[in-house]
Amino acid sequence: MKRIFGNIGTMMMIIFTAFTLTSCDDDTEMAYDLDGIWQGTIYGNYYNDRYGYSEDWDTEIKVVQDGDFSRGGWGEERDWDYRGRCYTCQFEWRVRNGRIYLDYDDGYRIIIDSSYDLYSRGGTLRFKGVFEDYDTGEQLASFDLVKVYEWGDYSKKQTSNNLFDTQNDSIENKKE
Repeated sequence: MKRIFGNIGTMMMIIFTAFTLTSCDDDTEMAYDLDGIWQGTIYGNYYNDRYGYSEDWDTEIKVVQDGDFSRGGWGEERDWDYRGRCYTCQFEWRVRNGRIYLDYDDGYRIIIDSSYDLYSRGGTLRFKGVFEDYDTGEQLASFDLVKVYEWGDYSKKQTSNNLFDTQNDSIENKKE
């Protein structure tokens, strides 16, 4: 009898270990890879309705995962136009079935379809893809981002060149 309970206990530990080690899925891995700070450019008419005009934008996006095995979290996006204005907006995000969903505080809802490219080049992680409107599926803009390690790198670079005023104006002030 002692031997039966010992075998049952061993089997239970093996099963528990197997479930624990295989609990990570593709969406969780993607969320883990997204966690960090991304800088680059957004191309297209993404900001036409949002800020009142369309052009290419330099951007810095902080993506924070809620926990090591979470499929989502929160973030902040800073965008600079060529006139030097900086726009800031917070968002919540999640990965589901290979798609990335962004829900911005200003009401914009964006999907990054699973056709994005997330790859490493020269030891640097790069992220390219397309923003789509959540409700219509319309392509709004493409983006090309590089993962960096310090929040504010881009804004520091811009202010040191005296090209941009990185004041974080509210969106209401920008539509004037």
